[in-house]
Amino acid sequence: MMVFKRSPLFAALAAILLASTALASEPGDYVVEDGKVDPSTYEGYLVYTRACMACHGPDGLGSSFAPNLIQAAERLGWAEFAGTIAAGREIQPGQVMPSFADDPYVMGNIPKIFSYMLARGEGGLGRGRPQIIESMQEETEEAADAGEDGNEAAEE
Repeated sequence: MMVFKRSPLFAALAAILLASTALASEPGDYVVEDGKVDPSTYEGYLVYTRACMACHGPDGLGSSFAPNLIQAAERLGWAEFAGTIAAGREIQPGQVMPSFADDPYVMGNIPKIFSYMLARGEGGLGRGRPQIIESMQEETEEAADAGEDGNEAAEE
């Protein structure tokens, strides 16, 4: 039987992850309007699709060998959800969730995955690729443009 123990590395990763989310919005915050989402929740969909969907199935609904993550996010809450992604876990004998502690893309986006799962579960977000709320998309593009302009000015 494989047993996962929480190592000092896990504790450090969890502390960094929790501290970084304190600087942004709360983990699990999302906006759904008319089936469209905020940019962060949309990014959660993209990360989920890249890193989680192969096992957990489309839209977080689970598969024959991995559980429904919508229900898991609601049941576990933020800290345990994030800890499971970071450390991995043995669901039952022969059914193992791998650790993503060495994947900076996944580790840096756990709050977004969590928001996407909560939006799917309780926020009125349907199946499939969501669209971004237009007004929020414009804000994101303007902020990106301002950042690019600032970088160009700094380089001159």
